[in-house]
Amino acid sequence: MSEGRTLRRAFAVLRRDGAGAFAYKLASELGFRRVLLLARPLDEPIADVAPTLPVEFAALGERELDDYVALRPDADRARVAAQFASGWTCHVLRHEGRIVSACWSIASSYRTSYLECEMPAVDGGAYLADAWTDERYRGHSLAHVLCLGQLRELRARGFRIALRGTAPENRSALRAHRKSGFRPVALLGRLRVGPWRRYFRREWRDA
Repeated sequence: MSEGRTLRRAFAVLRRDGAGAFAYKLASELGFRRVLLLARPLDEPIADVAPTLPVEFAALGERELDDYVALRPDADRARVAAQFASGWTCHVLRHEGRIVSACWSIASSYRTSYLECEMPAVDGGAYLADAWTDERYRGHSLAHVLCLGQLRELRARGFRIALRGTAPENRSALRAHRKSGFRPVALLGRLRVGPWRRYFRREWRDA
């Protein structure tokens, strides 16, 4: 049954994104996964970009979890609360009082369920992760505006570098991250066959 679900998901990617994304999705479901580690020095200038919609930038409060779950119906409220308790911060953009974009940050390394390992810790670094924009509001550069706000927050808190991990095939996300000043520094990966796992790191050729 699990193999059937894997193939159905892979063929859905084939129809939507083409052969290249299909091949990677199938390999990912069968045990091969990889992530680009991106970095952005915070001593570099941070652009001031005006959004095309009126939005307010703010940190999400623990009493506002229901607002976040309204943005992400797939989110488990208890898990979101646990992230708060473990030191994660969530910044959001609100349009007309409603959250339309959100992204988390953590002032340390964190465990990625995608690779099933800890992301590498970097001295003076903080990670951005799990960015999401309401589908109805995409195309307004909201993720970019939100990211720039988070970079300013991290710099004000004394961090020297911002990091994030993104699949190499997620070209739209990589374009958005590049606009915010992120550049790839390494390729992280995992091979899994049953209980056997092997992890690898390859420094990025343009780093």
